[in-house]
Amino acid sequence: MGDVALVKSWWTRERLGELALFLLAFTLRALVISQYERLYPLADSPAIDEASYEAWALRIAGGDWLGSEVFFQEPLYPYSLGVLYALLGPERVFARLAQAALWGLSCVLVRRLAQKIFDARSGWIAGGLLAIYGPGLVFPALLLKENLFLPLLTGLVLLLIDARSPRQWLAVGVLAALGALLRGNMLILLPLLAAGAWWRARGQGQPRHSGLLSVLGLIGGVLLVLLPVAIRNSAVGGVFALSTSGAGTNLYGGNNLENPYGRASEFSFVRGIPEHEAEDWEHEAERRTGRELDRGEVSRFWVGEVAASVARDPMQHLSILWNKFRLTLFHYEVPDNHCIDWDRQYLPLMQAPWPGFGFVGLISLAGLLYWLVRREWQPSAGVLALCFALYLLTIVLTVTSDRSRLPLVPLLLPFGGWWLAQGLVDWQRRLVCALPAALLVLLPALPADEQARDFAEREHNFAVTRLKQGRLEEARAITAPLLQAMPGSARVQLLSAEIELRSGAQDPATLQAQLAALAADPRLRARERFHADVLAGQLALERRDSAAARAHLESARRFDPEDPVLIEAWVMALAQGCELGRFGPEQLRLSAPLLERVGPVTRAGVEYLEGRELRRAEPGSTAGADLIESALDRLQAPSLDKSLPAAERARARKLAGRIQLELGRKAQAVNHFRAALALTPGDAEALAGLAAAQTP
Repeated sequence: MGDVALVKSWWTRERLGELALFLLAFTLRALVISQYERLYPLADSPAIDEASYEAWALRIAGGDWLGSEVFFQEPLYPYSLGVLYALLGPERVFARLAQAALWGLSCVLVRRLAQKIFDARSGWIAGGLLAIYGPGLVFPALLLKENLFLPLLTGLVLLLIDARSPRQWLAVGVLAALGALLRGNMLILLPLLAAGAWWRARGQGQPRHSGLLSVLGLIGGVLLVLLPVAIRNSAVGGVFALSTSGAGTNLYGGNNLENPYGRASEFSFVRGIPEHEAEDWEHEAERRTGRELDRGEVSRFWVGEVAASVARDPMQHLSILWNKFRLTLFHYEVPDNHCIDWDRQYLPLMQAPWPGFGFVGLISLAGLLYWLVRREWQPSAGVLALCFALYLLTIVLTVTSDRSRLPLVPLLLPFGGWWLAQGLVDWQRRLVCALPAALLVLLPALPADEQARDFAEREHNFAVTRLKQGRLEEARAITAPLLQAMPGSARVQLLSAEIELRSGAQDPATLQAQLAALAADPRLRARERFHADVLAGQLALERRDSAAARAHLESARRFDPEDPVLIEAWVMALAQGCELGRFGPEQLRLSAPLLERVGPVTRAGVEYLEGRELRRAEPGSTAGADLIESALDRLQAPSLDKSLPAAERARARKLAGRIQLELGRKAQAVNHFRAALALTPGDAEALAGLAAAQTP
């Protein structure tokens, strides 16, 4: 009987309401996840941070728990994802549904937070608004750390409001440190939490040692989480970093004169691939200082760059801070990894008029202002208001985006729920408070052309993905309007040139001249020049101009020597030059360290040339003949693999034909060249080879 009574007491109307709130939030997001996986064109192509987190999680699920470098990105999310993959298998749908459940939990926590501070009606409104918050419907479909950070941050504030004893401050320290392993700006708040622990104990007239014990409890909770991370960083990278080594780069990213709005942006010296990001920032710091730096020194260098820039142009930096403040509270969802406005067009449920930050931000800021002007400042609301202000400050000091702004929503919604719950009470003063809030949220903080450029950038990325997938006509259809809308964009011109290169629709000489002119343009960013050089090198290879190909590709290697497409093309250029007699055989040895990283056709070409040189140097030796036969064997698989692009299969056939022709096996050579022509009709190289093989 006692157990039954206990169950009944738990399943109160309030608990049933929370369950309904959880299910509402979870169901809406599960429906969007279903649409995302069925209708979103890039659902199977995670990019940038999503791709980095997933690759990291897969390594962890595969057993690589320690890693080999100092953390550059916050580690808690990929480790959580890795555990999920290890338990349930590497299926994204499991991760997405788990994230939908975390959003349901966040809604319940926001409800409790608003009820604790104000009243039950405010709590239900605040939790319900988060459940139907428009941008929040799609976030669980994205493999991003904000999905884990929201419930953790809301739980932290709930704990913080009631924290009195050292044990409670220990729990606050643990949650705050876990938050720092999701978003590094939480580290800025840790000293302020310690000051709060001391002030609360002293403000309540407790003995001096009570304040000290509270602070020690907080510090103990923080060290319990962050000390093992710091020890791990020191062990693998020789740098004692409490979380990551990316603080300086993050500060510089949002506080440099090239970025007037402090948004998430790309730099010309960074390759735009998260796996290489830390290395690129390090190389640029070392280039500017002229000496080698460890990861800690790299972070401090970029902090110094910000400080020096602020000293030179203080007013310009104040303008950037103001722009970030305005943009963070503006209704627009600033893209970072995803553009929600672009994503929405593929998700029917997202197209309904769900409340976004334009509504939620307006009523919540109005509620915060109303609470301030009433001067009935209950301490719990003051704690929440302070948490909001401090977290907003961390965004303004670093980088703003839809992802960084998202944690402000659960911190604001209790005020918004309370503002709406007042009904007509004191409506005139509440309306007056809504006016400045409306100015902050609705008054444009970003020019319309910048917003249009954000959308066009997403279209560009979509076209790039379609091109990588071999869907040339789709890529061309997406790129055509971009060329009209952004005729001066080098990125769009390069994309269009690559499409023409892949399709063979444009005169090669004209196209190569365009690419060479782009690569030589001093106004071009380093990453774009790299892309132009790689494309020009590939086109020169097709024209059998190995000297020009090598020149372009060696120029590209100065920016990113690890790019797999570049490595493949560079080895091909060396092989082609040796085959045509334009380079000596010693040049081919430069490719030896890279052979494990190229495709089978390119590797077979190098083997063939090495075998040919051995036969010429030692006519009686069998080593050269063995290498040539090995090359032929290596070409068999790619020539028959129907999953490969037709052009790659044709390349294997043409190389096999040339080898057979040199060995005097004309019948086999004819078969290979005919097979190549069937794959790529009109191919000049295959036609020339066929003519030579059919000559008596």
